[in-house]
Amino acid sequence: MYIVKFDLKTKIKTKTLACCLYQLSKAGDIFALYGDIGSGKTTFARYFINEAIKNIQVPSPSYNLYFKYEAKKAPIYHLDAWRIENSLEILNLGIIDYFKESIFLVEWADKIEKYLPDTKLTIKIDYKMNERTLEFYGNENWKSRLKKSFNRDFIEKNN
Repeated sequence: MYIVKFDLKTKIKTKTLACCLYQLSKAGDIFALYGDIGSGKTTFARYFINEAIKNIQVPSPSYNLYFKYEAKKAPIYHLDAWRIENSLEILNLGIIDYFKESIFLVEWADKIEKYLPDTKLTIKIDYKMNERTLEFYGNENWKSRLKKSFNRDFIEKNN
């Protein structure tokens, strides 16, 4: 279900949104990031993780497939499914076992879509002409959580 769309004209606004999402996140949350190469999936994940753990380098996990970060709330897994050729590979990694106790940021989520729970928050990122658009899709629980956290003021200031 479509929840909300943000038109973000600066990286600072993207950072603000990622940081706010970290603040409302909890163990068991999965953020499925969709977008073309260069749209800002890794940048968004980097801002999210840096809100949890200050002053650390957050590299792209493209070649390692994933990195784990120990945060106060819960472990954060940053997974990049770009190189996964067969979605069964995700089962071999064993990370699905950690979905309930961790926070996941999944880039190229379409590659492993069938293994992601319906409780995920889908974030579609589009980048055109120096403007980034983020559309959120999720269930009623996500709609309620986002509505509480992203009040009208926040939305108007950041659009």
